[in-house]
Amino acid sequence: MKESPVLIPQSTTATPWPSVSVLIPVRNAEATIGAAIDSVLSQDYEGSVEVIVADGSDTPATSDLVRRRYPTVTLVPNPEQVITTGIHAAHGAATGEIIVRCDAHTVLPPGYVRRAVSTLQRTGAANVGGRQRPVGATFFGHAVAMAMTTPLGAGGARHRLGGAEGPVDTVFLGAFRRDTLEAAGGVDPTLGGAEDYELNWRLRARGETVWFDPGLEVTYQPRNTLRGLAWQYFNYGRWKRVVARRHPTSLLPRHLASPLLLVGLAATPILAMAGPIWAVAAVPLTYVLTLTLGSLAVGIRRRSYVALLLPLILATMHLSWGIGFFTPVRTKRELTAHPRHFRTVTAALPSVSVLIPARNAEATIGAAIDSVLFQDYEGSVEVIVADGSDTPATSDLVRRRYPTVILVPNPEQTAGFGLRAAHGAATGEIIVRCDAHAVFPPGYLRRAVSTLQRTGAANVGGRQRPVGTTFFGCAVAMAMTTTLGAGGARYRLGGAEGPVDTVFLGAFRRDALEAAGGVDPAFVRNQDYELNWRLRARGETVWFDPGLVVTYRPRSTLRGLAWQYFNYGRWKRVVARRHPASLLPRHFASPLLLLGLTATPVLAVAGPTWAVAVVPLTYVLTLALGSLAVGIRRRSYVALLLPLALATMHLSWGLGFFTPVRSKVRAGSTETVAPSH
Repeated sequence: MKESPVLIPQSTTATPWPSVSVLIPVRNAEATIGAAIDSVLSQDYEGSVEVIVADGSDTPATSDLVRRRYPTVTLVPNPEQVITTGIHAAHGAATGEIIVRCDAHTVLPPGYVRRAVSTLQRTGAANVGGRQRPVGATFFGHAVAMAMTTPLGAGGARHRLGGAEGPVDTVFLGAFRRDTLEAAGGVDPTLGGAEDYELNWRLRARGETVWFDPGLEVTYQPRNTLRGLAWQYFNYGRWKRVVARRHPTSLLPRHLASPLLLVGLAATPILAMAGPIWAVAAVPLTYVLTLTLGSLAVGIRRRSYVALLLPLILATMHLSWGIGFFTPVRTKRELTAHPRHFRTVTAALPSVSVLIPARNAEATIGAAIDSVLFQDYEGSVEVIVADGSDTPATSDLVRRRYPTVILVPNPEQTAGFGLRAAHGAATGEIIVRCDAHAVFPPGYLRRAVSTLQRTGAANVGGRQRPVGTTFFGCAVAMAMTTTLGAGGARYRLGGAEGPVDTVFLGAFRRDALEAAGGVDPAFVRNQDYELNWRLRARGETVWFDPGLVVTYRPRSTLRGLAWQYFNYGRWKRVVARRHPASLLPRHFASPLLLLGLTATPVLAVAGPTWAVAVVPLTYVLTLALGSLAVGIRRRSYVALLLPLALATMHLSWGLGFFTPVRSKVRAGSTETVAPSH
C-alpha cells in the first residue's frame, strides 16, 4: 500500500508552487541513502514534496532503514535491480507535477528544488539540470574527480565542466515537467546505461528544451578503484552504442573520440608492417604526449599532486569507453525499445486489453501506443487500435512501427463505434480505454488494476490533466481545472478517492462492462457518462483514484472549443432524455444561464430598468472576479483569457443542450449492441 508522501509545509497559505516528486533508485545503499533523503527533506521548497525510493537491493537492509527512519517516504520494489527500471517504477507511484531525479549517492544542496522549479517556469524547458561536482573520498578518487572536470575527461560536456546558462544536449540528474516527460515516453527501462542522454535526446527531438543552469550543482562520488572506473566507462561506451543504433544522429563529435583513438591504436601493428617506422608510433606517441602535457598543465593550474595519476585515469576512461562502444550488449534489453516484448508475464495478474479509437491521429498515436507498451504491468497486455481515419496514414504507421498491435476498421469514424469494434477484438479480462491524443503515465495500468481489485469497482479512472500547446490552449486548460469550468467534477478538479458519477477514460472489469451492455455506439459524445450511469444503475461502483492522472490536449482555437462544448451539450440532452435521473445540478448551470440571458429582452420591455442587467452583469462579474482570483493564485497572465474561454464553454454547452440531435438515438431506448466477443 502506498504510504503518504512527504509534505514540507513552509507556509499556511496556498502557494503557486507545483507539487514535486523526487525519485531515488537504490541498490545496497544503506550507507548513503540517509544523506540523500535528508537532503531532500531539508529543501526550502514551499510546495508539496514527496520522496519515492525504488529499492533493488540484494538484502532488505536499505528498505528496513528507510521504513524505520523515514515512515512517510514511499517505497516501491525494483526486482530488475537496474537504475532505469527503478526510475520507471518510482515514476509510476509519483503524483507530483514536477519529477526530480536524485541518486542514492548524491546530496541535493539547499534550495536545489526551488531553483530547479523556478528555472523550469522561467525558461519553459522540459528538463532543467546543472553541474555534476565530483568529490573523491580517496587519493585515487580525487584524481578521478579531477579527470572528470577536465576537457580531456569530459569532452566539453557542460554538465561536467560548467559554463553559461542555456540549452544543452544533456544535464546531470534533472528536474522534468511531468507532462513533457510522459509525452516523450519517460525513461526507457530497456536501457542499462546512457538513459539520461537518450531521454534528453527524445525530448529535444520533440522540440522541447533541455536547459543547463550552472547554479544547480550536485555533489557526486566518483569510483575509488581502477577496476571500478574501467567497468563504469566500459558500460558507458556499451550503452552509448545502443543509443547510437537507435538514434544515429544523437552522436556528437566528443562521442567518437574514444572509438577513433582505439581504432588508431589497433591499426599500429598494421602500420608497423606496411608503413614507415615513424608512422608506427604516431598515434600512441601523440596520445601519450597529449595525456602527459595535459595532466601537467592541470596539475600546475590546480596546484595538486593528485594530477600525477591523471594520465593513468584518463587512459582508463578513454580506452574502456572505446572498448565498450565496440562491444555488443548481449542482453534482451538491446533487442527492442519496448519492455512488453521481453518482460516476464505474471499469470496471476488479469490480462488487459487497451482500446484506442483513432481518426487521422498519425501525429499522436505513436506516443499513445508507446505509453502503453512502456507500462510496468506484469500481466499480459494487448493494444487494439480502431482506425476511422480519412487516409491510411495512421494504419500504415501502426503496422510499420507496432507489428504486435491489433488494427480493426471503424468505418463509422466515431469514438463509440471505434470502442465497440475494438472491444469485439479484445481478449483481456480488464478493458482499458485510451485516446489517441492521451499519454498514460508509467504505472497507470498497474495502479488501475490494483484499484479495481482493491475496491471491487466496475470502472476505475482518475483525473484528466489538460496541458495546452498554445496561449489560448493554456487558458482553456486553466478553465477546465477551475470550479467555474468544471462545475465540481472530480475528474477535472481532483479530490478524495471514492465513488463518483464518472471518470476520465477508465479501466473496466470486463464482466461488469458487458453485463451493462458495453459502450453504446449510438452516442457520438457523452458515451462515457452514459455508460457509467448504466453501470451505477445496476448497483456497480465507478471509482475515482486521484493517482491516475492522464495528460489531455485541450482545443487550441475558439472555434474548436465552441464546437466541442456545443456537442457536449447536445449529447447531454440525449443522455438526459434516455436517463432523466442522470442529470446533476451542475448540468443545469449552462442551460439556466442561457435562459436567463435570453430573458433579458423580455425584462427590458416588461420589467424595471435594473432587472435588465441583473443576469448579464452578475455573470460578467462572476467571470471577471473568478478569473482574477485564479490568475492571482496561479500567478499566470493566461488568466486574462479565462473569461473568454469560460463564456465560450458555458454558452456553447447551453446552446447545444437546447439543440436536438438528428440521429438514430431514441429517447427512452435501452437497446445496446451485445459485445461481439
